[in-house]
Amino acid sequence: MNSKILFLTTALIALCGCATYNKNPATTYESEEDASLTKIAGGDNKTKNIVVVNSFKNQVNGKLMAKAEVQNQSSKPSIFLYKFDWVVEDGSVENSPVWQNATINGKEIQTLQAIDPRGNAVDFRLLLKGI
Repeated sequence: MNSKILFLTTALIALCGCATYNKNPATTYESEEDASLTKIAGGDNKTKNIVVVNSFKNQVNGKLMAKAEVQNQSSKPSIFLYKFDWVVEDGSVENSPVWQNATINGKEIQTLQAIDPRGNAVDFRLLLKGI
């Protein structure tokens, strides 16, 4: 009986040690009807001081252009990655494979922007990831 408990305990510890851990989580913001952005997923500690203060979307030559003003609430500079994913009319998300590098000084506001490369997006999501 003791050997079964020891075996089960060892197996449980081994399985817990194999759990996946996302070393680079991303914080995801989704655009609302009024073009504001709402945090919908994630909580990257490296970008916790970066907040979205304003966002815009409009059509440029038939393609959706997304802009987001972000502010570093810390007094220290922050380096992070960002990308825009594009939401099409049926609600599916077209993931952008390219992360852009950005540096923002303490208390500074910076505008991040992108244009939907495919031309079929009706909305967007902004993802931030710390380096």
